[in-house]
Amino acid sequence: MAKMYRISLMSTALILGGGLLPSAGAQQTNNTPPTYDSDSPPRYQEPTPVMPTPLPRSNFYAGSESAPLSQSPDTAAGSPASRLMQVHTDQGIRYVSGGVGEGERAELNALSNQFNLRLLFAMQGSGEYLSAVQVNILDTRGGSILTVGSKGPWFLAQLPPGDYVVEASATDQSSQQPQRKTAHIEGSGQSRLDFYWR
Repeated sequence: MAKMYRISLMSTALILGGGLLPSAGAQQTNNTPPTYDSDSPPRYQEPTPVMPTPLPRSNFYAGSESAPLSQSPDTAAGSPASRLMQVHTDQGIRYVSGGVGEGERAELNALSNQFNLRLLFAMQGSGEYLSAVQVNILDTRGGSILTVGSKGPWFLAQLPPGDYVVEASATDQSSQQPQRKTAHIEGSGQSRLDFYWR
């Protein structure tokens, strides 16, 4: 009961004190235009937009020998695929592999101009891609420059100019002998080798 009495007193005080807002449909009673301090009516000024503060990002790649791909202005525009692939470095040779899905193939195509050797692994006839392939790149004396497993049917590497032997072994095609092809790497351009298994 005391609460009702207090609410009633507050309502009465607001009404008597002019605390109620006039209704939205109320009209001005006299026909005189409003007066302003200056000659021109006040101008509406847009409020300054408030930009949200970006959240800090942790460095996922800290302490790892892999680094995220450096993004060119073309790939930095926000394609989600541009964050999936990782460029690895082994014995000073940069490489990346993948291409299992369309997104990875599109990203590798966009990155292709950063590498001077491009390899493709597939089945002969059907053209079905192979992803489990061991890659061994040798110099002309037979010394191993890079030995890694490809994570997909496409493999890109950046090699110093020179002549190389590229050996590819499809791990699920154990009955097949490793394939060998030669690659001549120049200062510019890209050498492309396709490996097909039966």
